[in-house]
Amino acid sequence: MIIPRLWTTAAIALISVLLTAGIAHAKQGDQHRAVTSKPAVAAHRMPKPRSWVSSAVAVVLRTGAFPGATEASLLLDEPLDQAMLQTLLTAAFPAGAKRTRQLPAGQAVTVGDVDAAFVLAAGLEDTATRAEQLINAAGYVARPGVGTEIVARLLRLRTNLAQGDDLKEHAWYQQATRSDAIWSAAQAIGWGGWEQPAASDAVELLGQLPPTTGPQHAAIQRAFDFIGMPYVWGGTSERPQILFGANTSGGFDCSGFTWRVLALDATSPKAAAKAFGGRTTFEMAAKAKPAQRLAATEVLPADILLFGPGGRQASSGSIGHTGMAISSALFIQSSGQGIALARWDTGYYQSQFAFGKRILS
Repeated sequence: MIIPRLWTTAAIALISVLLTAGIAHAKQGDQHRAVTSKPAVAAHRMPKPRSWVSSAVAVVLRTGAFPGATEASLLLDEPLDQAMLQTLLTAAFPAGAKRTRQLPAGQAVTVGDVDAAFVLAAGLEDTATRAEQLINAAGYVARPGVGTEIVARLLRLRTNLAQGDDLKEHAWYQQATRSDAIWSAAQAIGWGGWEQPAASDAVELLGQLPPTTGPQHAAIQRAFDFIGMPYVWGGTSERPQILFGANTSGGFDCSGFTWRVLALDATSPKAAAKAFGGRTTFEMAAKAKPAQRLAATEVLPADILLFGPGGRQASSGSIGHTGMAISSALFIQSSGQGIALARWDTGYYQSQFAFGKRILS
């Protein structure tokens, strides 16, 4: 009969559809399990993240300073002691490393002590002293050790860490870790011979600082006092901060530094913050009218410098860095070396200078 045959055919078709759907569902389940399991496998196989100082460790280990040591065995985040500092100095200056000045027993080795040891070993202790003499002669007060920090950063003995490592950033007066000193040693090992003369030349330009008074003088004094603080993304304070929901050490990013020394201080003129136009380099540039954009020859001490391609007509979006001028040749900035002295009359910063902006009238 036709009807039973139709029912039989329909039943077979229905069973076929259900079986097909079941197989498809099973395949989807397998695919889902495969997808969800892959990240776990990938995470298991991911190599351990490298330390910020891994490249420097490799440089130092190649000298044979620590026979049989590995990056892990060096305990990079442990406090530095004088014995290890001396070993690193010998590795960096094998022809004649000078011994570090001995600290009282139990006294912590600070970043400033590390910087002083490397400046001494580099033969630039007199240059550091000269820096302080010239700062004082210009009418400012050079805090003890600021000359060493100026020279150490001109020699590129420090570095800025990634945002996630900001808590490992240390000011000159804080306890140094083994990583801090290993980084310095690796930089000294890689010097090409021009670093010491360039540092000396920059320091001599401190002898040409123009006289300043009032708020300009006070802002530049604050800037000198902060030399040796670290670069911290989003930072605007020399004290520990909470940034992006996390505890962070004291320090400044480039615009945060100029904002702190020119606008945030209790003694700063109330109009200074308004003159900036905003906290970021983008806002500082965007609010600078054409008549407010200063050529290099118009810049005075305590004016901010804005860097990016395009010169005085640069778009605000192209401005990526700022600092504060202290003369026609020198400025103080927060950059890869933390708060540091640098030249803007030559080299990279001269080529990238867009315009200046006057904050303190």
